[in-house]
Amino acid sequence: MTFSSAQEDDPLGLSANAALQKIQAQYGQYFADKIVEIRGFRGQSQPREWTVVVNDERSQLRLRSVRVSIEKTINEGESTKFYPNNLPTGFASSDKIKIDSTKAFQVLIKEARAAKIGFDYVDYKLRSLEFGDEPIWVLSAMKGKGILLGQVVMSAYDANLFRTVWYYRGDRGYIKVVDSALDGIKKNQLNDEALSVPGGDNQVSPKTNTGEASQSNQSNSSGLGTEEAEVKPIRPN
Repeated sequence: MTFSSAQEDDPLGLSANAALQKIQAQYGQYFADKIVEIRGFRGQSQPREWTVVVNDERSQLRLRSVRVSIEKTINEGESTKFYPNNLPTGFASSDKIKIDSTKAFQVLIKEARAAKIGFDYVDYKLRSLEFGDEPIWVLSAMKGKGILLGQVVMSAYDANLFRTVWYYRGDRGYIKVVDSALDGIKKNQLNDEALSVPGGDNQVSPKTNTGEASQSNQSNSSGLGTEEAEVKPIRPN
């Protein structure tokens, strides 16, 4: 398994925190206080440019877009990407962004290795939890010309992992989907079923003539998880 050029840092790459610092230096400390979205594409490991959409009460639609690279910061003016047709999920507090894009990339690498997925580059998106102010990262592992291999969703505040989704592609367009949200449900169901079986490990067999009780054998069961899910070749029906 290889990660191709995704493991090679681009000397022109810029972290999300560095982009926010450049915005604050040019437009003021509180300009990017309420963030609708931060996006960066084709990161190796960090993108060369970020697009940041922030709350701006001076704009009619109350949002403004800024593009940031190492060389320059460009105020694109009022953003029409959201209001009135696309409601923002919330406004992430810049003070709560404790996990930078560089740390998020390392988490993606770890999860991709566990899932046995190799990728070429990363698309980044930071937004808030629905109708809250906690920032979350959505990292998309990409290959070639825009082929999505998987996504990792995690908190940008404490690195809590919310969800992982991986796509194992076979012949003729067949795809095996491994989603931690679904696999987590299955794991809980299996555990609940094991607990509800009559006569579990604690059951004692009837006493023998000698008055001694024989103990039942205990069996060990292994848990199921997304990272350890067996990946089988995908065959056509």
